Amino acid sequence: MKVCRVPMVFELEPDDNSQVTGRAVTVDFVRHGIAEEPQPGKEDSLRALTDKGRQRCRKIARQLRSMGWKWDLLLTSPLVRARQTAEIFVDENLAEALEVFEPLAPGGSFADLVRWQTERDPFTSLAVVGHQPDLSLWVQAAIGLQPAHPEAITLKKAGLARVRFAQGRIDCGQGSLTLLLSPKVMLG
Repeated sequence: MKVCRVPMVFELEPDDNSQVTGRAVTVDFVRHGIAEEPQPGKEDSLRALTDKGRQRCRKIARQLRSMGWKWDLLLTSPLVRARQTAEIFVDENLAEALEVFEPLAPGGSFADLVRWQTERDPFTSLAVVGHQPDLSLWVQAAIGLQPAHPEAITLKKAGLARVRFAQGRIDCGQGSLTLLLSPKVMLG
């Protein structure tokens, strides 16, 4: 008879000087949907979602809602295509509140989100809608993947990455990547 040995799993207690809130925070990093192609003479910030982009975002939002997803708050880049994506999610009742968050525009920093959280009432779920490659870099900063590389984690248009912060606060290197979903996977 062969005996299998199963290693024991131990949970480590938090350090005495940690600030554990007792509840985890999840952040869903969402890339905007399919947008118009860049055109000479047209400002990039004004590019809108295409009809296909709007339809796909709405289908994804409905799928997420049917699975019971709901965010305490949704932050969006000020660029038109990201705002339109976020508005579709709000229209589909995935979040009650929507705020424009300037650092989600291209070139923003994850450190801005860390600082922003310190000025907010506690929450347990947040979605942020932004752009590539910045969102990949934000996810990497959240999970402590160093050195960061823009292609290490890639979000497809209308794709989503979920990061869980077990300590109850968003901070660099403190998150765990729990989901990385392409639109194809979400739409099955």
